[in-house]
Amino acid sequence: MTESLPTFNPRFAVRWRDLDLLGHVNSVVFLTYLEEGRSTWLSDVLGPPFQANQYVIARVELDYLAEIPSGTEFVETQHEIAALGRSSVTLDEQLSIVGGDVVARGRVVLVMWEPDHHRSRQLSGHEFTALNQRLVR
Repeated sequence: MTESLPTFNPRFAVRWRDLDLLGHVNSVVFLTYLEEGRSTWLSDVLGPPFQANQYVIARVELDYLAEIPSGTEFVETQHEIAALGRSSVTLDEQLSIVGGDVVARGRVVLVMWEPDHHRSRQLSGHEFTALNQRLVR
C-alpha cells in the first residue's frame, strides 16, 4: 500500500448462510466479500457523492489460496490500484481471514459508468486525482 496515505481494509462478518455443505465458505461468496469491500473502499477513497452504480466490472481474476473454514468470524479485504486508464481502474485485491491467512488474491478491472445512458465515461478530475494518489508505483 502507499505509505503516505492511511490504509483502510474493510472487514466483514462471516454469516452462517455463507457456508456450504463442505463446511467452509462457498467460493462464490469470496467474490461477494471482495465486491462489498471494493465498494466500501472506493467510497472511502473517493468520498461523497460516490455510489457503487458509478462503475461496472469488466474483468475479474481470482486465485483461491485456502478455504475459509466454519467458525471463522471475520474476513478482511485489501485493495490497491494497479493501473489507471481514461475510463478504467485496475485493482489488485486480496481476501484474508482477520488475524490469519490470505485466502484469495485477484485483479479486477472497473469501467466508470453512466447509469442513465448505459455507457462508459471518463474518470472525473476528482476521481483521477484521488485514485492516482493511491496508485502503486
